[in-house]
Amino acid sequence: MQSLKSTLEARAASYQQLLKEEGYRVQAPQWDADTRTWDIYLKFEGASLLIVLDADDADFVRILLPNFFRIEPSGLDQAMLALDLTNKKCKCAKVYLNSARDNTVAAVEFLDPGDGCSGATLLRYLAMAVNAAKFYAHRAESLPQDN
Repeated sequence: MQSLKSTLEARAASYQQLLKEEGYRVQAPQWDADTRTWDIYLKFEGASLLIVLDADDADFVRILLPNFFRIEPSGLDQAMLALDLTNKKCKCAKVYLNSARDNTVAAVEFLDPGDGCSGATLLRYLAMAVNAAKFYAHRAESLPQDN
């Protein structure tokens, strides 16, 4: 486990460095022993995102934009319609409801077997998550409200 943890730590540090070189504010990767993940928090295009490297699946990377659109209980049906449309239209990115069903999370998931993710590719993944959130928010706000 220690070798895998160290490998993922080095990958997380590499992502951090790539993003810093592109001019983004990035926190140092943090190990979360409960979830067994390296977490990288950053600001990107006005949003707070999280990059997660998972020790239980070393090639798997998840980018999250959590809690970006609050959902009122009366708006759940409209939220689900917007979510469905977003997930049909956006490439590579998905939007989900949180477990309380009162907010949304945008995510992009990809595989990085450790042979290097370029800065341009990483920025594209981040942009996909933000674009899916924007697409969703626009659709959710434009849907007619049920009374």
